[in-house]
Amino acid sequence: GSISVSELKAKLRESDAISTMYSESLQNVGLTVAASLVLAAGLAVAKGPSAGLDFFTAYVVEDSLSVDNLFVFLLLFKFFKIPPALQNYCLNLGIYGAVILRGAFIFVGLAAVKSFQPLLLFFAAFLVYASYTALADDDEDDDDDEPPDFVNKLAEVLPATDKFEGDKLVIKGPEGNLLATPLALCIIAVELCDILFAVD
Repeated sequence: GSISVSELKAKLRESDAISTMYSESLQNVGLTVAASLVLAAGLAVAKGPSAGLDFFTAYVVEDSLSVDNLFVFLLLFKFFKIPPALQNYCLNLGIYGAVILRGAFIFVGLAAVKSFQPLLLFFAAFLVYASYTALADDDEDDDDDEPPDFVNKLAEVLPATDKFEGDKLVIKGPEGNLLATPLALCIIAVELCDILFAVD
């Protein structure tokens, strides 16, 4: 038989699933903060207090910015209808890709700025322009439930299926051609969004 939303919530509370998720999340946050503090202390000892403070400041700023990323990822999960059982797998792949992409952006950016320091003026102008367009946007209907335009185009361009087959990223279609699953499309969209986040 069917089950109502209120009954489902009651079952979740009885199973302690929500409290378990909260406790695991708090534990993970505590471990990452503790690790960052240890690393900051190590940098302070090895390279001076300013180096440790710079690292921890960057960590706090990046951790704060990651909240926006989380909302975008949840929006993508909703758009591609990713089952809860696959969301953690999708996030893990997204994190691995983010580490590689962020590392590449950092090294390329540092090399570019060192070779041509006026490039900082271009980045500053870009940030000022982006801030202005965000503040001057009079559109009150932001369509918060809609993903970025390139996500819709991605779903249109790539040969894909709307069916999931476990954690497979590609499957064979009726004609023997390879089709991307919604999980693969979501992971690609996550990585593309992370490139946009890395620009800031």
